[in-house]
Amino acid sequence: MNPLLHQICRRLRRTPRPSAGGTFESIATRTAHAQTLVRAFYAYLLFLAAFSIPEFGSLAQPRELSLLWPVAWIDAVEPIRGIRFVTGFFLAASLAGAIWPGPRLLRVAAFVGLLCFVALKNSEGKIGHSLHLPVLVALAFVFLPQGWQRPDASRLIRMSLLQVFAATQVLLLLTYTMSGLGKLGGGLYEWFSGQAHPFQIDGFSRIVAERLLQTNSSSVLGRWIIDHPWLGWPLLPGAIYLQTTSVIAAFRPSLHRWWGVALIVFHVGNAFILTIYFPHSIFLLGLFLLASPFAPAGFDARQILADLPILSVFSRVTSWHSMVPVTAPTSRNIDGSAR
Repeated sequence: MNPLLHQICRRLRRTPRPSAGGTFESIATRTAHAQTLVRAFYAYLLFLAAFSIPEFGSLAQPRELSLLWPVAWIDAVEPIRGIRFVTGFFLAASLAGAIWPGPRLLRVAAFVGLLCFVALKNSEGKIGHSLHLPVLVALAFVFLPQGWQRPDASRLIRMSLLQVFAATQVLLLLTYTMSGLGKLGGGLYEWFSGQAHPFQIDGFSRIVAERLLQTNSSSVLGRWIIDHPWLGWPLLPGAIYLQTTSVIAAFRPSLHRWWGVALIVFHVGNAFILTIYFPHSIFLLGLFLLASPFAPAGFDARQILADLPILSVFSRVTSWHSMVPVTAPTSRNIDGSAR
């Protein structure tokens, strides 16, 4: 590994590495776990394709499209036939990938089919983000090593599989960090320019009201947030912290399950408050974080607190105070000497 990249990963990991013996002893278990999760992803991809079958007919209806680059070639052929080819190829490639995820060629086909299908769905003038994470994961899994699915794979192949899986976790959480940085940067700009900003007491309630007015909709908790800005105020800064620091959590296995829970709650909250639905992201968070092969088996509250991005400084201060020895006052004689 590049020395600079090694230093960055070591600092992001923060906690010391486990001993080499302990690491090698768990490789087989973690590999079997990761193999199962990879197969689960391709089964999910097949479910996604089958679930989308009712859309295939409407996608092939004659209409004006602003074709995105993965499907721009459709303009060079008869559009209806091109669209039917994309939907059919997506279904066939997903089926083949779910049955035989081992060959790289079939994983490439599954990625290309999903990419073209998502591009086609987004060629109607509006970009939806709900399927972007599956596209990124399908792309990352193209780089799985040859023979990754074999139970008797060599240690090198097992390590390569775990590296690709860990890189996929980083990629997944990096998207949340990018989103959080956008919210943080925009909020700070609005604050310093004297505009209404997310960090003021009624910041979140303003966003909720604007969202519901724009979409002409109502939500389960939206009105309650608008009527109780004080109670809703911590939610937005908390969400910005959670998203912005997500990529750091990818390097700290003790946080995997808990960060997954927090991000899933974040998505569920968005659905109840803002009517923003990301069910595919919830599934992938469950697959890659709640079921992470690197997450420790037990629950160590002290380790979790020590690994929290930024907030871990408070746990270190607490630990430092607990380590300071407390000495009892020494009584002295009348002449000043200690007894």
